[in-house]
Amino acid sequence: MKLRLASPHLAERLHRPLRFGRRWRGHELALRLVQLAVLVVVGAIGAKLMADGVALLIGTIARMVG
Repeated sequence: MKLRLASPHLAERLHRPLRFGRRWRGHELALRLVQLAVLVVVGAIGAKLMADGVALLIGTIARMVG
C-alpha cells in the first residue's frame, strides 16, 4: 500500500483549532470559559458518582464476606 501525504491545504485546514462561527467571534473567550466550567461540573459529578459506586461495591463485598 502506498503512503501519500495530505496536500498542504488539507493538512492546514484539519490541524487548525476549532473555532466558533462568525456570529460568536467576539465572544469566543466567554464561550471557552463557559465550556471549561461545564467540563469541571460534569467532571465533579462524574467523580462523585464513581466514588459512590466504589463505596457501594466495597460495602456489598464486605457484607458478603462478613
